[in-house]
Amino acid sequence: MKRLVLIAAVCVAPTAPLSADEMLQSQDQVEACLATQMQNGSPVIACVNEALGACIQFTADAPQAALQCFLEAQTTWTQYIGARMDLVLDKGGEDIASIAGIEVKFDLLQNKLQCQRMTELSMLRAAPTEQTQITAARCDATANGLVFAKLFAQSENLK
Repeated sequence: MKRLVLIAAVCVAPTAPLSADEMLQSQDQVEACLATQMQNGSPVIACVNEALGACIQFTADAPQAALQCFLEAQTTWTQYIGARMDLVLDKGGEDIASIAGIEVKFDLLQNKLQCQRMTELSMLRAAPTEQTQITAARCDATANGLVFAKLFAQSENLK
């Protein structure tokens, strides 16, 4: 239940905008943020929100740009997950990588299912189609980011 509340809060909570020329941060930047947050005992969601800051900034003034940004962010998070899985395979071996792959798969499915549920519920309120698409894309991008954050946390000691 706690995870459901976290995903719901993340997908609708406002975040401070970044400058317009900043897009999703590099994997090294995101990992540095995650390591710092974990070391300080702070929530890693701050790193995911920070990484998505430019996309969030577009939402009000340029909805199509926001939608495209969130869709690209999903792809970028997927690439980060793939690169991290390569590290897990390289440093932890096939057995650990297989377990991590299963964890990633089901964490992502669970997060995306919650996003889909929220999208369908918002459509009951007759939300504008464009806004519904942006909210869904933001939730999906955040879901991917959270999966990456969890994978990073679980594999940090493999370096």
